[in-house]
Amino acid sequence: MISALKEQLAIDLNAVKENFEQEENVVTILTPNLLKRRNIDDDLLFFMACFGKAAVAAVRPELEAFMTDYIANMDGFRCFDMPLNLLQEELAKQGAVISEIEEFYLLDRREIQPVNPDFEFEILEGEAIKKLYGDHRFHMALGYSQESDRRDMLAVVAYEKGEILGVAAASNDTDDIWQIGVDVVPEKQRRHVATDIVRIISNEVLKRNKIPYYGTAWSNIASKRVAMNAGYKPVWVEMKARKI
Repeated sequence: MISALKEQLAIDLNAVKENFEQEENVVTILTPNLLKRRNIDDDLLFFMACFGKAAVAAVRPELEAFMTDYIANMDGFRCFDMPLNLLQEELAKQGAVISEIEEFYLLDRREIQPVNPDFEFEILEGEAIKKLYGDHRFHMALGYSQESDRRDMLAVVAYEKGEILGVAAASNDTDDIWQIGVDVVPEKQRRHVATDIVRIISNEVLKRNKIPYYGTAWSNIASKRVAMNAGYKPVWVEMKARKI
């Protein structure tokens, strides 16, 4: 699965898979590509990723010289580390800001995981997911779309006495790589509901011969715990910047 994600990130960043496995950081030019993940916006000024060795930074041409110098002698992971003031100052000249710093997870094994939840659950697919769209508590899980290119493909809904405890959903970031998101009603968050529904939906994604992955903000400790308790491990990081 890691190999497949490196191949996909290489497409996203106008790079080659081997760039992530070398020691020297790489700068490329952001290029429109219909094969990129559907959650990668076209308006980015800067997009960088690292799997633990080299960082690969895809930029607009006006940032190429600066970024080449900025990351030239850094360890790959240090490119995402504080202080980021020099990078932000340069982005500000272009009317841009760092908009996202995220950590991404893959399953430790591509196997169906045992799950024994203490709640009832329902698996929804495709158009059936629309019945959840009237409830706007689950924006971390659902994209609330069945019409766009990137849409909700699967959802798992946890219930207790007919009330929703939480929702986990999978979006088709590519045809074969689906991102998992999860939201739990606040008062139910300490019951391992999030972990169990993430496990369930991950199993459903695997049954459809797709690769599930999980993303979270760099600072979201609770979300990171859910990922690791559900059998995921941290694999790569991303940073993005866009015009204000």
